[in-house]
Amino acid sequence: AVSAVESGVRRAMLRRRTSASTASAPKADAGSPPSRGRKRRSSKSPDGNNEEGFVHPALLLGFLAALLLVARWSVKFNLPAALPADAPMELFSEDRALAHARALADDIGVRVVGTAGVEAAERYVAAAAEALASEARATRPDLDVEFLVHRPTGSFRLNFLNHDIANAYTNLTNVAVRVRARKPAGTRFEPRRKKSAVLLNAHFDTTLGSPGGADCASCVGILLEQLRVLIHPNSNPPLSPIIFLLNGGEETFMQAAHGFVAHHPWADEPGAVINVEATGTSGPDVLFRETGGWPAELYMKHTPRPVATATVRDLVRFANLPVDTDFSVFRDPTFENGNLPGVDIASMLDGYSYHTDRDVVGRIRKGSIQAYGENVMRATEAFAAKLAILDEETETKERVPTEPGRGGAFFDVF
Repeated sequence: AVSAVESGVRRAMLRRRTSASTASAPKADAGSPPSRGRKRRSSKSPDGNNEEGFVHPALLLGFLAALLLVARWSVKFNLPAALPADAPMELFSEDRALAHARALADDIGVRVVGTAGVEAAERYVAAAAEALASEARATRPDLDVEFLVHRPTGSFRLNFLNHDIANAYTNLTNVAVRVRARKPAGTRFEPRRKKSAVLLNAHFDTTLGSPGGADCASCVGILLEQLRVLIHPNSNPPLSPIIFLLNGGEETFMQAAHGFVAHHPWADEPGAVINVEATGTSGPDVLFRETGGWPAELYMKHTPRPVATATVRDLVRFANLPVDTDFSVFRDPTFENGNLPGVDIASMLDGYSYHTDRDVVGRIRKGSIQAYGENVMRATEAFAAKLAILDEETETKERVPTEPGRGGAFFDVF
């Protein structure tokens, strides 16, 4: 009210001064030319009155929007410092993860299914995973660690660009490591064999002509480094079993993922899935698909740098883009061991390199893998804690909705 009175007084005084100056000014002769002097500029407020110093609301809103964008960029895209290879061994290190990525992308190169490249990648991934499993058996008597190479053969129906096709495969490779606590850790609930494990998935094959530094050698490096941290003597046993799946057939339309859910001996154990992907060489990593409701909620709550948007999911769905990930198989209710709650995550910036020869490890932005790995580790811990306390009745209620058209929207506010 006081501001309104003061504003009214100022306008009244301004009108009084204007009237006085008009009355005292000499009138120009009818035949005299108009004055060529500069006119004094004035701003008008929305009520039509001249008022010095008025700022248009649109300018103010634009300025505030720019500030919000700058703040958002600094918060969401300011990546952490990458920990070096000599960082404490109980911590996730980007440099240690990228050592695996370089071995796959730089040393081996293109790894298309059915080629010598993917066979070399299979040998490297299997050797790295088996070495970690052997180390765990020697240093962690409180853990039950199993290593298994499985070579499935099968087929399934796939809808591609609104056409049903038969997708068949033979002798693909799935490298898997399962880590379980020998006794329940920190919970009174006995672990259940079925639907009790967290499945972590990444693929080591590539598309034609691409060395796959980000897509997805970096993903394999993230999971191998996470496995190393999990079995470290200073790490706590997981509250639920953790299955690390490193598959050799994603680019051929998720064949190896189907080989796991349809034929793997551990196929009935996962109760949730975290799919680690890359469609660009730079972070932040983005949660772009989820099923079940609670996985996205836990991801946002427990990860240090969560970024999420459902826009990519909707673009793929409604624009019929030929883009997909293994997550589609794991969440598919038509498969006996599908219909899993979970999240689909990918690094998305610098998409110009996606599925090209530019997808090299040297192009990955510093700090991207550090942030990605820390997010996946914290999400895994949260998912394991959730599965450890789900009884059969609760789990049934919280499974993935199978009715067509159901799903949620999610996005960042700030």
